[in-house]
Amino acid sequence: MSRARVRLAQTAGPAVPYLAASAAATVAGALHRRRAAEITKPLPLVVLAVQAARGAPRRSAVHNALLAGALAFSFAGDRAMLLEEFTDEPSAKDRRLQVGASLFAGAQLCLTGMMFRRGTRPRPAGVLARTAILAESATVMARHRPRLLPVLGGYGNTLALMSASAGASEQPQPHLRMGGWLFLASDLTIINRRHLIHDERLAAVAEAWVLASYFAAQWLLVTSLSEPER
Repeated sequence: MSRARVRLAQTAGPAVPYLAASAAATVAGALHRRRAAEITKPLPLVVLAVQAARGAPRRSAVHNALLAGALAFSFAGDRAMLLEEFTDEPSAKDRRLQVGASLFAGAQLCLTGMMFRRGTRPRPAGVLARTAILAESATVMARHRPRLLPVLGGYGNTLALMSASAGASEQPQPHLRMGGWLFLASDLTIINRRHLIHDERLAAVAEAWVLASYFAAQWLLVTSLSEPER
């Protein structure tokens, strides 16, 4: 059996519960239902964590630590961003956004570290292209919440590096490349939705895209990087 078919068989089982959990979390977030979001948002990463844990004996301790770090930082970052979403007080909202960005920076560095250990070196052009795209959201932040730029700008750099590394990785493709781009697209939409979209229906559609693309990115990246090292 080819490596691609083995990989498909290994991920087909958890793909169904992951898709169901992601759909539930996406709907809850798009409808802005706090209680439902609190219950459903952690579920997709729980499925991913269980899937990743099953392959732990076939990976090195360092790789397992980085994978666990990526998931743990993402769990915590999701919680911080959920609290930010449902907070109205401006200073508390800013503080939670900074915490969320810092936690996700940790996740991006762990993902990049796993790819680096497998020999991936991001191309400068790839990093620059992604940084240029993220400059749009930085401009929006500079206009609306300039004091957050140091933290969010630092996070943007880790995201650009991770996405460029995913694009430069040899295997497995196109999963890593797609995951890297989707993560970037999700985060780019967050800032634009919060500050540029004022229609409630459009905001709900944008939030659905933010969550759906984020969960798809996590699946593509984590399942790809959960594969045993060669």
